[in-house]
Amino acid sequence: MVRLDKVRREKGCETLASVLREQILSGEVPSGELLPNERELGDQSGLSRGSVREAMRILETQGLITTTVGRNQGRRAVRPGTDLVRNSLDFFIRGQRIPFTSLMETFETLAPNISALAAEHRTQQDIDALVRERESFKVTLGARRFMEANIVWHCVVARASHNPLLSALYEGLCPSLLDPHVSGFTSKEIRTAALRAVGRIQEAIIDGDADAARRKMLSHVQAYRKMVEPIAPRTIKLKPAGEKN
Repeated sequence: MVRLDKVRREKGCETLASVLREQILSGEVPSGELLPNERELGDQSGLSRGSVREAMRILETQGLITTTVGRNQGRRAVRPGTDLVRNSLDFFIRGQRIPFTSLMETFETLAPNISALAAEHRTQQDIDALVRERESFKVTLGARRFMEANIVWHCVVARASHNPLLSALYEGLCPSLLDPHVSGFTSKEIRTAALRAVGRIQEAIIDGDADAARRKMLSHVQAYRKMVEPIAPRTIKLKPAGEKN
C-alpha cells in the first residue's frame, strides 16, 4: 500500500517519484498493485495534480509503473524485468557506439560461465525447455527466424543458471550479441556449424558437466567471432528496442 508524507513543493515531482520508486523496488508496493489516483496522491503528498502527473511520467519512463485501461483502469506498479535491462543496455550500446569487438569480448566472458552454471544448477524443467527449443532450432529456418531461435535458446541457458542477475544481463545483451546486422553471416554453413555446437553445449549442460559446458561454449563463441568479426561493422547501430524489421 502506498503511504506518503507531505512532500516539499520544490522539485516535488522528483521527490514523489523517488519515494514511490523506493516503495516499488523494496516490495512495499507489490508488482501489479493499483496506485491511488492523482487526486488521492495529491491529497497525501500536498502536491498539485500537475506535479503528481509529472512524477507518474518519470516512473512510467523508468518502467516502474504501467497504465491499464478497462474495468480496473489506472496506474499499476511494475516489478523491473529483463525488458528494463534490455532497454537500458540498448540505449547505452547505441549512444556510446560500442565497438563490435567489445560486444564479442562480453559474449566470450559471459556465455561460457553461464553455461557452466547452467550445467551445475539445471532442473528437469530447464532440460525440457532446452530440448524443446533445440528441436525448433533448424538449419532450414530463414536467417531472421534462425537468429531469433538462437537467441531464445541462449536465454533458456541463461535462465538455467538460476543466477537472476547474470540471467537478466545476458538476456538483455543477447539480441545485441547475436544479431549484429551483418548480411551473409547466417549462411547455411554457419547455421549448420552453430547447430552442431549448440547440440554439444546442450549435451554437456544436460549431463551436468560444467567444465565441458564452459569449454564447448567458449569454443563456439570464438568460432562465431572469427567468422563474423571480419565482416561486421566497427560499431553496432541497433534499432530502438521493440522496433520490427
